[in-house]
Amino acid sequence: MLGSTRRLLRGGALLAAAGLLAACGATAPTGGGSWEFTDDRGEKISLPAKPTRIVAQSAAAGTLWDFGVKVTGVFGPQKLADGRTDPQIGNVDLNSVQSVGSTYGEFNLEKFASLRPELTITTMYDDTLWYVPDTAKDKVKPTAGIKIGGKPIPEVLSRFSALAQALGADVKGGPVATAKAEFDKAEAGLREAAKAKPGLKILVVSATKDDLYLVRPQESGDLKYFRSLGLDIYEPKSGAEYFQKVSWEQVREFPADLVLVDNREAQALTPTQMAGISTWKLHPAVQADQVGPWFAAAPMSYQSFAKVMNELAELVRRSRTDVVS
Repeated sequence: MLGSTRRLLRGGALLAAAGLLAACGATAPTGGGSWEFTDDRGEKISLPAKPTRIVAQSAAAGTLWDFGVKVTGVFGPQKLADGRTDPQIGNVDLNSVQSVGSTYGEFNLEKFASLRPELTITTMYDDTLWYVPDTAKDKVKPTAGIKIGGKPIPEVLSRFSALAQALGADVKGGPVATAKAEFDKAEAGLREAAKAKPGLKILVVSATKDDLYLVRPQESGDLKYFRSLGLDIYEPKSGAEYFQKVSWEQVREFPADLVLVDNREAQALTPTQMAGISTWKLHPAVQADQVGPWFAAAPMSYQSFAKVMNELAELVRRSRTDVVS
């Protein structure tokens, strides 16, 4: 189901550290009407004028949209199987944008060219442009990549804020300021919820029909951030860079009071699908009905993460800490 192990735990959320805020910030337009921005690869983008026709990967598009930057085209997950908007693309109005591909590895260069894009934007976990196939990367320039791998959410938010401001958005007032206040309130709420449940053990997983993947929070920006707020999230002792793969028969070897499950429909089994796996039913958190979503690829905006943290705080508040015997 997953093209590679990296594809499993990346997606617009993983995932996460001192940033490049000063070294890689935007440069205000100069005398000739030029526009410059240095992305998280350290690559400086120089254009004759501020770009307005932008094509962006789903999570990046959702992020920019919340910051007040409308995009022309999108690529990456957009709709769920039942037709609802995929959480990865957030509040983007899919009726007002054009799609150049919705699945990993799909990128319609002819459709892309027809949009006359001036800039392509996506996220990165290392220096690889997420959801841009190798066959397309040299044909979609100029590109801007914002790194999310291993960077705590506030740092990623700052980088997207800098990019949105460079693109002309008001990131100091209006809806963004309101969203920032809600984010700060949600952060405090999650910190308080964690403090009130000091013994709560949390496990974060992503699953396929053959294996269970234990997510490594230190490599996941959101989970790394949540740990800094006081949540006790299990850190795998072995395995690959972003996760530890275990068999379904090993599920009970990793007990927890609360389990968060990857909610990316295209990459992982849903909790409903997991319910049919006999060993999964034996996990103490599952038996206690203490299972919630892990928003692995949520847009990196204040609006998005205020909602994520509010939902997580409520889940923490109602979870018991005596599930693990």
